[in-house]
Amino acid sequence: MNNCTFTGYLYGDPEVEIDPDSGAEYCEFTLYIYEYFRNKRGEKKRSSTYLRFIAWDSGARTIAKLGRSDMKVTVNASAKNMEPEDDTLITFRVNQFDFGCLDKE
Repeated sequence: MNNCTFTGYLYGDPEVEIDPDSGAEYCEFTLYIYEYFRNKRGEKKRSSTYLRFIAWDSGARTIAKLGRSDMKVTVNASAKNMEPEDDTLITFRVNQFDFGCLDKE
């Protein structure tokens, strides 16, 4: 199956938009994810990877309402080609998400 799970940090505040063709609500956002490694000299280094996501309807509204820049979130998503003529542009379609840092109140 095409299911991926990522834990990263929101790059910017997510916002809800309206699809002009269908009228559906969606939210596009970026996560930055850190990878830690040691270089040849044994020094610990960190690199960042930026990934694009899209959530629809109630998921989009919830992410936009609760998500803030630099907030940690775990996302379960499926990879999609967003432009049929460009198979290198991948956006992940959100299936589930969890803001692990929110209070349980």
